[in-house]
Amino acid sequence: MKTISTALLLIFSALLFSCNGTKIDKLLGSSSPYKDYENSLKNAGMESYALGKDWIEAGEKALLNPSSISLPYQEVTRFENANPQAVFLEYSVTEGQEIEIKVEQISQQSGMVFIDVFEKTDESQKNIHFAKEQHSIKYKVTKSGIHGVRVQPELFRGGIIQIAVTYNASLAFPIEGKNHQSIGSFFGVARDGGARKHEGVDVFAPRGTPVVAVTEGRVSRVGSNRLGGKTVSIAASGYSYYFAHLDSQLVSIGQKIKPGDTLGLVGNTGNAITTPPHLHFGIYKSGRGAVDPLPFLASAKELAEPNFSDSIDLGGPHKIIVPKANLRQEPNTQSSTITQLTNNTIVFALAKTSDWYRVKLPDGENGYLHQNLLSSNLPPLSKIDMSNTISLKEDFLNENTFPSDLIGKEAEIIGEFGSYKMLKSESGAFYWTID
Repeated sequence: MKTISTALLLIFSALLFSCNGTKIDKLLGSSSPYKDYENSLKNAGMESYALGKDWIEAGEKALLNPSSISLPYQEVTRFENANPQAVFLEYSVTEGQEIEIKVEQISQQSGMVFIDVFEKTDESQKNIHFAKEQHSIKYKVTKSGIHGVRVQPELFRGGIIQIAVTYNASLAFPIEGKNHQSIGSFFGVARDGGARKHEGVDVFAPRGTPVVAVTEGRVSRVGSNRLGGKTVSIAASGYSYYFAHLDSQLVSIGQKIKPGDTLGLVGNTGNAITTPPHLHFGIYKSGRGAVDPLPFLASAKELAEPNFSDSIDLGGPHKIIVPKANLRQEPNTQSSTITQLTNNTIVFALAKTSDWYRVKLPDGENGYLHQNLLSSNLPPLSKIDMSNTISLKEDFLNENTFPSDLIGKEAEIIGEFGSYKMLKSESGAFYWTID
């Protein structure tokens, strides 16, 4: 664990937070709070100290070592105050979704937590959104792809933190009182014996049910055609929203509308004459044609309240307690297996999400393990008398070794990782034997 002297801490605090009475909210300005804070560390000379350097490196390394999640997702994690850490959660997004990220400090109410959203490109991770004052972000997805959120507390802050990433509908539903679960036919379904595909979704409702605007915009077309029957189209923000099979139209071309305004009434005109009354709703993007309306209309199920009692042992070493355990890409049994771990293998449980732990292996690899596969109870496998021939290291990834200063004392072998053994000294400190 890294430490910093009281004198250095006072100097740093003075430089960073109170230089000439400047407060942190002024210091952050209007650009990315993370970048502003990183620059303030450098300006205060902290980059040349181990702790400041470690904080900057933690944020950079997190982007290179993401944990995969599927939305909606929620976890409880622990950040050590004196050990700079960051987490990067990567997820798939679909055009039309509204992504919502909330970060709540549970055990420490003071201090800043930086939240940055990145888009994965062929070359790198591109920062596209960030939280400024509140610990939350809400944004609409304009292009399907892979996004990720990095969460990192400021120096000397951390504790138990709850992270939730979910998605909401970015449009109002076109029939009042219904939602995406009312959709009866989906985008891409074969029509006319496979000659064409369904370019929208169908919502069945009694004849005469009001059809309402899904967003603010302007009526671009009120007409009739063979397939759609009586139709209304709304133009807004590069999209055209198409309402078909109407029994009647109640707007005119050029009319400005807002969400919830009645556009017409449900019917079965056009090629729907032989079907029960329903609304066909489609979305068209300029230059691209039809896009699936479902992501624009669907909201994720509500997340359950987390169990904060699970956070007691987070951050520390855990041990595999079954003969073989599958380390998963995501927290479910359908997810692909990254690797298989054997009994007594040491892992570090970083977060808890439902019945799963997000873990890190000693070599830095991330993954998920079901709670029944590991335990924070670390009974010794055997004991060892320290001698001057034993060399130890505190950090598995640290290549620098040092002779043991525990000569003549006894230590417990509590677990292993490959050919390495984890020891617990009489004082409770953990070490790795060097093979």
